[in-house]
Amino acid sequence: MALGYSLTNHYAGQGLLDSFSFFTGNDPSHGFVDYQSKENALAKDLVSVGFDYNNVRLGVDSNNTYSTSDKGRPSVRLTSHDVFTHGLFIADIYHMPASTCGTWPAFWAFNNQDNTGDSPAGGEIDIIEGANTAQRNLYSAHTTAGCHAPKAGFVGQQGTTDCSLSSENVGCNYASPSTDTTSYGDAFNAEGGGVYAMLWESQDLKLWHFPRSTIPDNIVYAHVVGPDPSSWGPPQAIFGGSSCDTDAHFFNLSLVFNINFCGDYAGNIWGKADQCDQLAPTCEEFVAGSPGSFQGTYWDINFIDVYQYGQLSNMTIPPASSETTSSSLSHGATPVPSGVTPTHTRTVTLSTAPTPTHPGPVDPSAINGYTHLGCFGSTADFHTFSRLGSYPDMDTEDCVARCAGRKYAGIHDDTCYCADRLGDASALEPAVCDIPCPGNGHEMCGGHANPNHSPEAPISVTRVQNSTHATNSSSPHHHRRAGPVGVLLTVYGNLDAEPVPVGAPAMGGHPAPTTVTTALTVTYTTVCSTNPATLVEVEYCTTVTYENCGCTASKATSTPKANYPTGPMGPSLTTTLPPTLPTVPMTTCTETCSACGPHGESTVTLTVPVAVVTEVVTAVSVQTVVPILRNSASISASPAPTNGTAVYTFTSAPTPSLPPANPGKVGGSGSNDVPFAAAAAPRSPAMTIARTLGYGLALWFGLFGAMLIV
Repeated sequence: MALGYSLTNHYAGQGLLDSFSFFTGNDPSHGFVDYQSKENALAKDLVSVGFDYNNVRLGVDSNNTYSTSDKGRPSVRLTSHDVFTHGLFIADIYHMPASTCGTWPAFWAFNNQDNTGDSPAGGEIDIIEGANTAQRNLYSAHTTAGCHAPKAGFVGQQGTTDCSLSSENVGCNYASPSTDTTSYGDAFNAEGGGVYAMLWESQDLKLWHFPRSTIPDNIVYAHVVGPDPSSWGPPQAIFGGSSCDTDAHFFNLSLVFNINFCGDYAGNIWGKADQCDQLAPTCEEFVAGSPGSFQGTYWDINFIDVYQYGQLSNMTIPPASSETTSSSLSHGATPVPSGVTPTHTRTVTLSTAPTPTHPGPVDPSAINGYTHLGCFGSTADFHTFSRLGSYPDMDTEDCVARCAGRKYAGIHDDTCYCADRLGDASALEPAVCDIPCPGNGHEMCGGHANPNHSPEAPISVTRVQNSTHATNSSSPHHHRRAGPVGVLLTVYGNLDAEPVPVGAPAMGGHPAPTTVTTALTVTYTTVCSTNPATLVEVEYCTTVTYENCGCTASKATSTPKANYPTGPMGPSLTTTLPPTLPTVPMTTCTETCSACGPHGESTVTLTVPVAVVTEVVTAVSVQTVVPILRNSASISASPAPTNGTAVYTFTSAPTPSLPPANPGKVGGSGSNDVPFAAAAAPRSPAMTIARTLGYGLALWFGLFGAMLIV
């Protein structure tokens, strides 16, 4: 029998939704996101199945404003019930979340079998991932120790090569090659999407991206001829190989689609790897207060097919009826008997990939190094775009040529605009840019923000502002109104110099904490056991065991983040916080003594370790406490330092002739602090007053004598 790939799992339409679970817990990556249940997602219209193409749309709430104190913006995270070890995975995606500040979408796989949090046991593979305004895809792998990426055999741009856990938690990764300008976000969507494929064998895992216009025939017609990865050319990324035991590091993986906001990736690179901080001080503030920016933040999935390699039989199954509906897929992925050519399943959903909803004119995907990014709207009237001029023969080629040297070209009707950054402009549905270009009726040159709007009656677009950071007249965004009012632009971008995406953290959970044992020493004050008229310092030592979680900083705060170090994939994305060390529990107790207090008291309140009160403790060392003379007329105990030491002080009236205290002495902290003699016996109040008066008289006679001499 012939060998080849047989379809074993097919996910599309209602079958996809029924074959995936909806995660509703707190985001392990600290995102500003509120993941919804299936019922809530359907009720909020975050999830839907297309009638014409049986496609699945997974989106976010783009209507409501939230507070940064809320859990986050509603979204979805779907995880497949099925788990896989090896296979050929083909995902046909028509639309992915746009390249918008605050977003962190991903299509990935991880070991979800035992909910122990011991990530990355079993591995994690990130097939599509990016954050904020990224235009290049990031492939990543996260594994346990001992796995490194190969040094050759790929066409992507390799970043870090150690796939195991590190302080930055970025694993090993690749960026899509710079020549692939439609691998992610806006350009991916303007191209009409495409296919991502992963071949997972015992030797390694290989990943490809194919734009819609260049999908291999044996993928388009896989239900007839079967897929053939050997004909696809070198992959963009490879994980495994001779430097990694693939089967030991990758197993039992579930597929995941999600849309996150901020968190350990988009939040931590906010304003560092992009210019998103010009929209809001923090990622959470922008996401909470700018719902209109996320109209293009959704996945539109045609299908996901999983194949296994083996023997093929001559047995065939008649194609399903064209009247097959999504209800026939309500029990999950359609299984195909082993060894059977799966023609019927492919016929249900893969007759053709969805085509743009507006037939007719189509904009070129690339013009002289500029890539078509789609139809864009702006809530701030495209304030980053400057008007170049209006021309009677305007088309996309003409505007791109006029904007040479600028990063973006935007066209509306007969007017050309140029920009070096998009600002708040974000991609919308292609169909809303419906104005034929004056110089070429086969191309579209923008549209109107309001479908009923006409060029003769310009309108303003309402700006959605964060209530806690409303933009005022002093904002640099509003010094001038450079962009068009109430319109949509067809946008092209020069992505040749698009930066390499920053490495991303693992999303499957947190690494298993490591156990640390350490010795702690705390110094405290107590009554001397051999001389109850004296206070002494005692060091208490103990051994503690605690878990070092290796946690990382996540959400932005009002405190500026430290600059990130640079690496092969640009700045690292996380700042590792030092572990929270345990402390010795302390308590207060009252002790009696022989006038050991600084004012001759025979009762003192001390701060001591709890263990001193509840168990027998052996002191490591003993030192005599040195009382402190301060410049006020009261007796007090200094606040207990973090090491548990209680320092008593005696304070008196200011004495100009007294030298400043030595800060190295116990308890020394003020410029007028003077230590008493270390072995001095406690004095009565009368003796203390007499000593103070003596100091004053001596000072008075000294000053009077000096005046007589002068």
